[in-house]
Amino acid sequence: MEQNHSEAQPDFLVMRLLVAQIPMPQNGFLVNLNSELSKQCDLVHSCDAFWNMEGDYDVIHLHFPEYLTFGLQDAYQQGLTDELIQRTAERLEYWAKRAKLVVTRHNLLPHDGLEDPMWEKMYAVFYRYADGVAHFAQASIDEFRMRYAGSEWFHGREPHHAIIPHHNYTSLPNVIDRDEARRRLGISTKARVMLVFGAIRNEAEKQLILETFRNIKLPHKLLLVSRWRERLRKISWIRLKYWVRDLTRLYYRLHPGYHFNYGFVEEEDTQLYLNAADVLFIPRLWVLNSGNITLGMTFGKVVVGPDAWDVGELLRETGNPVFDPDRPKTASTAVEEGFRLAAEGKRGPANRDLALREWGAGQCAALYVALYRRVLDKGF
Repeated sequence: MEQNHSEAQPDFLVMRLLVAQIPMPQNGFLVNLNSELSKQCDLVHSCDAFWNMEGDYDVIHLHFPEYLTFGLQDAYQQGLTDELIQRTAERLEYWAKRAKLVVTRHNLLPHDGLEDPMWEKMYAVFYRYADGVAHFAQASIDEFRMRYAGSEWFHGREPHHAIIPHHNYTSLPNVIDRDEARRRLGISTKARVMLVFGAIRNEAEKQLILETFRNIKLPHKLLLVSRWRERLRKISWIRLKYWVRDLTRLYYRLHPGYHFNYGFVEEEDTQLYLNAADVLFIPRLWVLNSGNITLGMTFGKVVVGPDAWDVGELLRETGNPVFDPDRPKTASTAVEEGFRLAAEGKRGPANRDLALREWGAGQCAALYVALYRRVLDKGF
């Protein structure tokens, strides 16, 4: 059981906070938020305490249902059952009678469970017991109210909603400038670089990236991908299967318009990809949120993504280009506009200024504490 108790503050009664989640040390959002919350609360990060119904807490903070416990993580891969949903509901009800439950709404549903009715059921159960829900933008609140309009809330009322930004990524190293980043990656200073950063989840996203890039009508364009998605061909001869993969890699390596990485990018190397880029492209269609908006803006990049829910709302409000998720071919035009804005030299710095000024991890943690206090208030 992972526990991280913050030092108690002697001058006042400190809020007791349980962050119920399996350890996710590579999730910068959770790591940085917990670090800041621990300065303001007596914080315990433990999936076991939640599941075993141990301890006394004022607030239980929940994030991803599929990563609440190791058992649920296994179910995400192997199949969720009604029995496990019921056992989870029993724990949620136990805590709902003893503490306030707050959920951060990261996704509509698990990325690999969008068509799975069992995960729809689990997410509905999760929110049924919530006292408060934190969203990244108003669009998520509107979608939530439509999706769960017929819910039977455990407390007899809809949870309290609050908009809390996705905090910035100033915890990542950022000491390498554009020229040095490009030199290390072997990219020309003349190149117009479209970056795709992070996981490419399926073949549809892979095709969206390739087709968008191919349709961009600009010279010196280059597609930079931090972790390209590969799928081995269905060939019975194993050696031939890997020869085909290596041949495909060779094609992209020799092509002047592509620069692909195939492994995990360490935190200290994130700056290479972000600082080498002109535009950060989010290769999703109908997606609720994306941390890449905040990531790109922290590094002063123009960000391009779908006009869908929180993603579209945040990009439009900040003057970054969007494309129509129902018309994916519009993505190339949006990226071209992104390159124009990058060359103009105003949008990227404005993005960075906003991310640094308003989206600090400490600022966002304070907003969470305010939400905790709101739901703890007897008048709510």
